[in-house]
Amino acid sequence: MMNMYFDKKDSAKFNYGNDTKEILAHLIQRFIGANPEIPYIPIVDFPSQQPYTEDGWCMVSFDQVSQNLALGEKAVATTYVPSENARNIQLQIVCVGPTQVYINGEHVFTSLPHQENRRMKNSLSLSLNKGWNQLTIITEKTPLGCGIELRNEAPQWDPTHFYQKSDYFLPVLGFQLQRLTDISEQELFNEQACQLIKDVVESSKEEQYLIKLDIPWNCQQFIYSGGGTLQYSDGTPIVNGQLAQTKTEGQWLNLTYIGKQLSKDLEKFQWFEQCSAVNWIYCGPVNAKKIFDSDFSVVQEDACGEAIYWKAPLKDAHIRLARNSSLFAHWTYWMGVTLYGFFEASEYFSEERWKNYSLHSVEQIVKHDTYGQWDKENYHYPLINTQFYWLRELDDCGSFGSLLLESLHYEKDKRVFPIAQRIANFMEKRTLRQPDGAFFRENDTMWVDDLYMSVPFLVRYWEISQNEIYLTDAINQMVFFRKRFFIEENQLMSHIYDTRFKQANVLPWSRGNGWVLFSLSELLNKLPATHERRAELLAFYNEFSAGIIAQQDTNGLWHQLLDDKETYYESSSTAMFICALSRGIQKGYLSEELLEKSQQSVMKAWEGLAEYCIDKNGNLYGVCRGSGFSFSREYYHGLGWLLNDAHGTGIVALAGVEYERMKKTMNRKSGVN
Repeated sequence: MMNMYFDKKDSAKFNYGNDTKEILAHLIQRFIGANPEIPYIPIVDFPSQQPYTEDGWCMVSFDQVSQNLALGEKAVATTYVPSENARNIQLQIVCVGPTQVYINGEHVFTSLPHQENRRMKNSLSLSLNKGWNQLTIITEKTPLGCGIELRNEAPQWDPTHFYQKSDYFLPVLGFQLQRLTDISEQELFNEQACQLIKDVVESSKEEQYLIKLDIPWNCQQFIYSGGGTLQYSDGTPIVNGQLAQTKTEGQWLNLTYIGKQLSKDLEKFQWFEQCSAVNWIYCGPVNAKKIFDSDFSVVQEDACGEAIYWKAPLKDAHIRLARNSSLFAHWTYWMGVTLYGFFEASEYFSEERWKNYSLHSVEQIVKHDTYGQWDKENYHYPLINTQFYWLRELDDCGSFGSLLLESLHYEKDKRVFPIAQRIANFMEKRTLRQPDGAFFRENDTMWVDDLYMSVPFLVRYWEISQNEIYLTDAINQMVFFRKRFFIEENQLMSHIYDTRFKQANVLPWSRGNGWVLFSLSELLNKLPATHERRAELLAFYNEFSAGIIAQQDTNGLWHQLLDDKETYYESSSTAMFICALSRGIQKGYLSEELLEKSQQSVMKAWEGLAEYCIDKNGNLYGVCRGSGFSFSREYYHGLGWLLNDAHGTGIVALAGVEYERMKKTMNRKSGVN
């Protein structure tokens, strides 16, 4: 089956020929341009009104807002779901009573009687537009109460948070709740700004507070004439009533206030030549003996040494941090692979900007780890790096954890080590295991994906800890998984193994096989040459490589199902096979019989990627969407591909690097300079 994603004249190969660096430059820069380095942003939350559970459920109850609702009376919850692109999402809803759901005014769900028992998780499929999407839910009061519970179907991977429309200067989480009888039919889907209740911040004695003022565009001077003492965060006093200069730190002017009437005194703060209201948030009262760092990543202390964080001067309002960029500084397993590829490409091609982008992403994550733990402890379901603080499966931590350890080759950040230790403890002490020690999941399945979610981290953690437990575990997992997943007749790996019925699904999903061979090469790259189990792993590497090479298409690529030529060319797995086979050629892992076949395979595969899957603008085609699992071949036939998906970008960058290294090795062996 011929797979054509675009006209050949638009391909990277047609436009850049054999210039691997030029191909990767367009690929990587396109990704960086689409995912710029945006800091986490502060948002306003009212956790007492619609709290989240640690499983990601937003608990929306009308009882605390309208206790006088009569049985059978209906109420409306309105919220907004932001989306960076038009896409579909899958939500789950638990109904307390009869419920109807609308997205952007379109009816998408009506509950049935058996779904209205406050127990059943009902599925909602929503089509989101780019920008803000209005979600309207009408529900009825029953003896069970009045309300709903709502979350994303995959709360760790695709956290969905619900926002109110507001004129406030910061984004505001929450739902607007009303009686249905208070709204006309015409007003039901109108955009309505939520009414925020201001709070007065004052005390009976002089207290010290940290203040952040939102700096209006292009304002550089201000006047303060309040009764309390105001000073810059470095301790420099602000003279009362005199014109002062801002000390700009991005969006915020960081100040310290000492006094009794914070709200009243800040009414006496005025931006020079501008009459707009002063927008501010505060933290405190704080421990006056501490040296303050007003960065949002810092959790402060009060006078008793208790941890506290920023608040807004609104009733019951808390400040939390949220991502404002799709993938930058986002802890997911696919970003672990992506940034790994960028690191390797930056080093090989001497491109500092790719390395810096990756380091900045890592730095933003580790810098906010203390805050992330605070957010998890206090609000249960974090708004940043949700997958890591979820921490229930290997793919919540292993891939990005491996990337953190890899980043130490480029910058020694001590904050990485305690994070890595938490991951290592999770893998060794909390991850579910079969009686022989093999990893498995809560739903009684094993996934070949989990070899990449564990082995690369384990071998890197062994390197820094020198504890043989981690190396032994990495080796054992390869052996345990081979025993359960390997299909002897075609030397490929199944995608899933059911531990309850002790049966593999015997379906060689392409990226799943890519995870295995790539992870095996990661292990062999770190394994001491004299290790007693090296021969065992090399035997597996060779037989598996032979099976992979046998499935390669004439155009150099591999298909979505390896043994099914009717499925599309899959670019992420092709890149993984290039990486793993190139390493075998460079480092002598392959038998003489396979060496030449592997060289030819890699050459064809890279040429195929550049011709069929990467266009001249650096767009990457044919990356299979994230997979669930099935024992049906038809399920895998239905797994479509995504454009520029992060499961593929970084591994293609790494494939280009390993391809170039392989060519150097071949030239050196043949005496070509």
